[in-house]
Order: sequence, then C-alpha cells, then structure tokens
Amino acid sequence: MASPHLTMFGDDAGRAREILEVLARYGIAERSARTLAAADGSSNLATKFADPELVKLDPGARLTAAFTELGTTWIKLGQSLSMRADLVGSDVAEALSQLQAEVPADPPGKARERVESDLGAPVTELYASFDDEPFASGSVAQAHHAVLKDGTPAVVKVLHYGAEEKVRGDLDLMRKVARFVESADPELARFNPSKAVEQFAEMMTQAMDLRNELRSMQRFTRELAEFDWLLVPTPYPELSATGVLTMEQMEGKQPKNRDDVTGAGWDVNDMTQHVTNAWMSMIFDHGLYHADPHPGNFLIPDPEHLVLLDYGDVGYLAGPRRNDVIRLLTAVIGRDVSDLTDVIIVVCNAPASTDVKELEMAIDKWMAQYLPEDTASNDIELSAAMNACMQLLHEHELVFPSDLAMLVRVMGRLEGFGIQLGSTVTMEQYLTPYLRRHMMQESSPKKMLEKLVRSTTSWTRMARELPRDIEILVQQLRKGETRLEINLRDPDELTDKLIDGLMASSSLLAASQLLANRTGPTVKGISVAGLAAAGVSVVTWRSLTVRRNSHITVTEELMKIARKAR
Repeated sequence: MASPHLTMFGDDAGRAREILEVLARYGIAERSARTLAAADGSSNLATKFADPELVKLDPGARLTAAFTELGTTWIKLGQSLSMRADLVGSDVAEALSQLQAEVPADPPGKARERVESDLGAPVTELYASFDDEPFASGSVAQAHHAVLKDGTPAVVKVLHYGAEEKVRGDLDLMRKVARFVESADPELARFNPSKAVEQFAEMMTQAMDLRNELRSMQRFTRELAEFDWLLVPTPYPELSATGVLTMEQMEGKQPKNRDDVTGAGWDVNDMTQHVTNAWMSMIFDHGLYHADPHPGNFLIPDPEHLVLLDYGDVGYLAGPRRNDVIRLLTAVIGRDVSDLTDVIIVVCNAPASTDVKELEMAIDKWMAQYLPEDTASNDIELSAAMNACMQLLHEHELVFPSDLAMLVRVMGRLEGFGIQLGSTVTMEQYLTPYLRRHMMQESSPKKMLEKLVRSTTSWTRMARELPRDIEILVQQLRKGETRLEINLRDPDELTDKLIDGLMASSSLLAASQLLANRTGPTVKGISVAGLAAAGVSVVTWRSLTVRRNSHITVTEELMKIARKAR
C-alpha cells in the first residue's frame, strides 16, 4: 500500500525526492527528506543528507546555492523571497537578492513559431521585418527587434518556448512540497511556506500572460499623462497576445551614474525629484505603480524627457491600504513609536499572543538606532531602516501583507535610484511634503463626512443583519456545531471601557442618522429618538471619562502596597 506521503505527490514523486534531496544536502528541510525516505523505503535517499562542508555556509548562502541548483523557477522563488525579510530574515533576504536566472535564448525559429501561432498569421504579413536573433533573454521571455508595416521600429517580447507548461508544473510541485514540508517539519512550518508559494504563484501566473503587461502599459499611459516629461512606449494590441507583446522601440541613453545624467542635460536632484513625485502619484493617487524603479529601466532621450521601460512587475495598493501606508510612513518619519506599533499590529494581523509592550520596546530601540531625531536627514538611509524593521518583524513572528512588502521594496529602490545617480536629497526629504499634503486631504471636512457616511452605512447594515446572525449562531450552538468559549482577564476594566466606547460611538452614529432623517416622533421637526440616542451617547461617554480618570490599575495598586510596606 502506497504511503500517503508519496500519494500526495502522484507522478511527481521522483522530482519531489530530488528537490528534497538537494535541500537536505544543504542542511535545509532535512527532517522532511528523512520522512519521505522512510515512507518510500528509499535507502539511497536516506544516505544523501546534509553535506558537512555545505552546512558550514551561512543560511542565506546555503539557500541561494540550493535554489540555483534546482533551476529557473526556484531561482525566481528565491528572488521573490529576497523581498520578504519579514519571512526569512534580513541576512537570508540579502543573500537571495544576489540570485540571477541565466536563461539561454530559445533555439532559432522557436520565437517566430510562437508569434505566428499566437497572432494567427505569418511573420512576413505582420511585420516589415523581424529579427530572429533576440537581443535580450530573461527568465520569462526574450526580446526581438522588428519593424512595423508603416516603418516604425518596434520591440517584440516573446515568451520562452514551453514556458507556460514548465512554470505550471513547477508551481504545482512547489505547492505539494510546501504542504509536505509543513506537515513533516514544524520548524519550517512556522515560516508558512504554502503561503509564500501561493504569493509567488500568483506573480508568476501574471507574468505568463503578456496581455497583463499590455494592459498595464495602457493604464500607465493614461494615468501618467499629467507627467508630460515621462514617456511610456506605445503598445500595439493588434500585434500582441498571450505569448507576444509588441511595443514601440524607444531611443535614449541609459543612466548609470551622475555623469550620464548631467551629460544628457538633466540635473541629478531634479531627475530624482521628478521620478519620486511620479511614484508617489502612482502609489497614492492611482493605486497602480511600477514596481522596479531602478536606473536600468529608464532611458534619457533628451534634456526634458525620461522613458520608463518594463511593465511586467507592477504593484497594486487598494484604497483603504493607502491610508495604512500613509500612517506607517508618517509614523516612521515623525518618529512616533506608539503609532507605528499600532499600525504594525493592525496590518500584520498580530495574533493575541503578541507581547505588545515587548514589540513597542523593540520598535523604540530600532527607531533610536536607525532614525535618531538629532541626526540630519541626509545621514539616514530609509531603505536600511526599513530592512531592519522587516528583520524586527521576523524576530517577533509577524508577517507583512504581500502588497506592503512589495511597497517596502519599491521605496528602497527609489532611494537606491537617487544614491546610484549621486543625488544629495534623501527619500525622507522627498516624502515629507507629500505625506503632509495627503494627511491634510484626509483630514478635510469632505473626507471626514465621507468616512462618517461609510461608518453609518456599515453600522446600519450590521444592525439590520445582527438578529439573523444571532439566530444562526444560536441554532449552531443548540446543534453542537459551534463551541463558544470566552475567557476574560480584565483587571484594568478594559472590556468595560471598550463596551462603553462602542455604545458611545454607536449612539452618536444612530443619533446623527435619526436626526438627519427626522425620524418620528418629532417635536418642531426634531427627532425625539435622535435626541434620546444623543443623550445616551453623552452619558456613556461621561461614564467612560470618569472611569478612565478614576480607575486604579493593578500595577498602580501593587506599587501603592509596596510603598506602604516600605
């Protein structure tokens, strides 16, 4: 009878053994390899565990070497994990960032076959000319020079031959290996490999359809129109498909250092300011941003314009999340330890076991080390501070959401953009005016009214649905389908304060709704029910204030006893 361990891998059992053998040889997932070897009765695998010489390497070097040996998709996984210092730690993330996927070009003629298959016509009918020899080859696709029928120079990006099938198979096996490792190795399970693989799979699946990049280019063209100095290559939808993307060929010099920038007629600080402003607009005004702003993705065609290249790596930031980011960055720049702790607890969805006081002290120490108030802003590296913060989260077993982790990477690359080109202005100096403006907008009467309306609507909907939800819960409790346990340790009466706060808030919202709608009965057009709700709000709020001012906490009581004892 087949072992359940082997059954879960199906036809991939051989490749799974190979993967775990490689990992085990580098001292990674050794327990998982032994478990699979025992289930398989594979004595040869059982003898191929950690190599003493390889285990002497630091963890980052071992993981980097193992991923390199496993191949392209695993290298891409390593590159993805290099952005997640909160998951793997800063040292490992730094080592993984050095991974490079060297993917050779496809055999001659394969790209032409793909173009003709996807676009449904011979290349000679689609283009005036098409260069079969690619001028660049990446991990997912390769690029060819071409000329359109109207004589326009173009670049044709073509997925590598068989890339979709290979990536799909690799991702399916990665999922199986991650689930197996989680079940067989509790030490590795705490890193949640399945979640990391799913996030990586989503990114790779997007990359396997070049129409996604086409749509991004079209959207960036619209949303960056206000920045007339920033040029986006024109994509050609009629010459694009799942595995083919045709776009305008852009001319210009790639900026590599200060001399390249000044030689092209730009001032370095001015260019960095332009680029940073554009990214702030992408992130906070539109929610879609280019996720790889390094100098290699820019061209300088003349002293007044920049060309932005490569739209395969983009980030998304939903509306509510933008406020989290604004608050996060504002707390960092304002050196507000308490507010930063609160934001991190919320966005990381910290478990109840998190020691908030210990976390706050760690953040205070981090801020004193990386963002001291008496240090000039040009002596502070924001990216280094952010990387250290991610390491801090890793040590406290907190995980950033993937969208925020990507944004941290982008902020670091924006700072690196200026540093590489020799800018003397820091990211903090660029960010501060924008954050102030955004905070003022969020505090405007119009925004506050919008928030109040949304909150009132949410409370109204909850109140309408609450009786049905309670009925369902009671039925489940009666049938034994749900078990409800409530254990409260509340020496400081936090529960009472919370309930009073909720009652005061809900009463205030109800009062505003009743008074605004003039809900009957009324006296001289004023809702009596609304006045009553407002009265309840005032009384409850007063009770909360008195309790907060008069209550003696357990700590204070113990200190009082200690003083009497002395």
